[in-house]
Amino acid sequence: MVKHAHLRARPVCLAAGICAFLAFALRAFSQPVSDPLAGLEAATTAAENALRDGELPLAERHYRSALLQGWMVAGTLDVTERRLPDARDAFRHASTAAAESGSASKALAASLQRLIQDLSDAPDPVAASASIAAAIEVPQTALFASLRPAERLEIRKRVTTALARAYLNLGVMQAQAGHDARAAEFLEEAAHVDAAFPQVQYSLGVVYFKAQRYTEAVAPLSRALDAAPDTAVLRRMLAIAYLHTDAYDKAAALLASDRERDADPSLQYAYGLALVRSDHAAEAESIFSRLFAEHADTPELSVVLGHAYAQQGHYEAAIDALRRALQLNHDVADANSALGLIYLKQGKLREAEEALRAELKTRPGDVNARETLATVLDLLGRQDAALSELRIVLESRPEFAAARYLLGKILLSRGAQAEAALELEAAARLAPEDASIHYQLARAYEQLGRTELARQEFATYQQLKEKRRGKTP
Repeated sequence: MVKHAHLRARPVCLAAGICAFLAFALRAFSQPVSDPLAGLEAATTAAENALRDGELPLAERHYRSALLQGWMVAGTLDVTERRLPDARDAFRHASTAAAESGSASKALAASLQRLIQDLSDAPDPVAASASIAAAIEVPQTALFASLRPAERLEIRKRVTTALARAYLNLGVMQAQAGHDARAAEFLEEAAHVDAAFPQVQYSLGVVYFKAQRYTEAVAPLSRALDAAPDTAVLRRMLAIAYLHTDAYDKAAALLASDRERDADPSLQYAYGLALVRSDHAAEAESIFSRLFAEHADTPELSVVLGHAYAQQGHYEAAIDALRRALQLNHDVADANSALGLIYLKQGKLREAEEALRAELKTRPGDVNARETLATVLDLLGRQDAALSELRIVLESRPEFAAARYLLGKILLSRGAQAEAALELEAAARLAPEDASIHYQLARAYEQLGRTELARQEFATYQQLKEKRRGKTP
């Protein structure tokens, strides 16, 4: 029993060892017992005064001081309440703020890093928290331990408000200086601290949007619009973000009610594009016909008009529109891709391959064109080349259901049933309403001898086919 005594004693030794670090860190920010947040709120006020006076470097220094003090108070509260994981997170943020606050805080940052490591090594977090809280001899700790839970909660709310405001304003300052990546980091922290803090979701969405990070922009812009549904600029930004993330029906719904759409050609174009991509080609054609009459020399209009014609089966008119677009600008986006798809539907595989390769020559990241090219290559009997294109597609967009389906189908045809099943299972999760995927997955299970799963997939395939024919609701 004696030989294991050092293990039982470790939490107490741990507390004794790290308390010096924590006490050192907190003493610099100790406030009178009457108000443990006086320093934090003074730093916030000083920052906002400097901001109003246009003294941006001074404002930034005060905000960083507020971050340091706010996270130190939050970490102390967490230790007091024996919430060691939260304490580690709070002190990690404090360490970052200290490291960025100048040479005077570098020693504090180093101490905090050692503290975080020691907290992480604690074998008994509850015991360690109690020992640490008891050993820290600073006014805040004594005060926090004596407060009722409701009073500590009120302090947390004040800290949260101060941290969110500091992160928000630092983010806005960085965005105004054109440092979008750094702005996004600050605004992400603001959202982490308090997702509902005023202007956080709006500011984060705008920064993502400006940086063309449309996938990330959708969520904060949606939340901002929920909070202010009559804000036209928010609706338009969200609609454009939806366009860039293939959520065309959502983009069309937002733009349909835009009061300024008819007077703004760019909004009409975006609305028409959303309609085309969401399979409402007839409505889109009327929009683009009007636009085309006024802007016949705009190649992008001809491209989308070509898409509208193609969706309605008017392939020759579509080809004419797309060729006109290429004559106006031989590098116009999506024209060759659209021609490739039309030629594929017409069975003109060589012409399709040529058009798609022309698109990819100038836009190698166009995964839709590359997936269509893989389909063409498969039909031409060049499966090795098709597999190569599909793997490139899935490397950049692993959630591309059509690419996973085609990859699984080709693998199955080549006798790689187990690998094919994995790809087809992934495709089925991504596009559960696609009957063709379930049919190929059933065949893969059948060849692997997984009879019951094959039966289930064949049944799903039949149900989806019947549903598509309109025989079931």
